[in-house]
Amino acid sequence: MKPSRTDRFGIVAVLAYAGPIALASLLACGSNNPAEPQGAATTAMAVAPTALRWQSFQGVDLPVAQEGPGRIDSVVATGFDRGPAGAALAAIHSTVRMSIATDSQWPLVGQRMLATGRGRDRWATARAQISITAPIATGAPKVLGYTITRYVLDAADVEIYSIHPDDSVIRNSTRVIWQDDDWRLLVPEDPMASSVTAVDLPPAEMVALAQR
Repeated sequence: MKPSRTDRFGIVAVLAYAGPIALASLLACGSNNPAEPQGAATTAMAVAPTALRWQSFQGVDLPVAQEGPGRIDSVVATGFDRGPAGAALAAIHSTVRMSIATDSQWPLVGQRMLATGRGRDRWATARAQISITAPIATGAPKVLGYTITRYVLDAADVEIYSIHPDDSVIRNSTRVIWQDDDWRLLVPEDPMASSVTAVDLPPAEMVALAQR
């Protein structure tokens, strides 16, 4: 399978972040409705990850920082800080890894990086119906940064911005929840809930991730 530009972070769309953008409708924010952020958590949402570096996964560069992941075991990234930056990094890693993991890799990503529930089950069913056997060779998107629109200790809504070779910018709206002592991506139950949107430019308030 050779994904097109808009597929890259949506490579299993109906799967989650993956699949043609028309399919990339399975990763909108979940149905949970956490309380509004309070106190120091609100200001911390704009603090960038520290000691940032980049590590490639299947042809896409992913950010690694002091806030996580603390451990990368083959295809699985775990050990994210519970604060806002850790939540954002977890959202990025989970979304990208679930989207471009190969046929032999995606079950581990699903088991260890996605929140349990009907959304994950539906994603797994859809993912099993397509085949990804190789990394992205050319034209991989670049993660620019993120905004956190809502954060509490147990849940965070993260909008991830990426740029593609034709200079188009894509926003992917995600939600992570704190489950089993780590942040896990919450895949929505509604397969028609769209999460991927083309935008003119990233917002001014985006937490920019310094490129290599």
